[in-house]
Amino acid sequence: MKKTAIVSLTAALFWAVTIPSFAEDIDTPDPNVDTNAYIGSSQNYDGKVRGKSYATTSNTKMTKLTVQGTFYQSGNKKESGSSSTTKRNSEATWYTKDGVYSDSGSYSLNTASRTYFSGGKYAQDYASDSWG
Repeated sequence: MKKTAIVSLTAALFWAVTIPSFAEDIDTPDPNVDTNAYIGSSQNYDGKVRGKSYATTSNTKMTKLTVQGTFYQSGNKKESGSSSTTKRNSEATWYTKDGVYSDSGSYSLNTASRTYFSGGKYAQDYASDSWG
């Protein structure tokens, strides 16, 4: 009987500790984030394309929003980068180099965003685009 009581007490303590920490995750995922990937014609160079990774959130509990982009040409990674903002409703934006990539090529852009909340929690979101 003692072993059963100890096991029951241990299980009760386990759930008492884990349930509050699970409840802290309630802000994830971020329902207010808008994450985008875009590959389009360059505005500065004829016959060239450029990629843009960007994200915004209106979440009032955010402390930082980070966006990361990875750009591929014919399946080979060409460049990557990131940008962040600490302002709500402000766009975090990363661009590929301009004037480098021919519009006759085949490209893809993967974008990931992270919304950080106070206490160290974060939410992730993804988008992608392709050209050619």
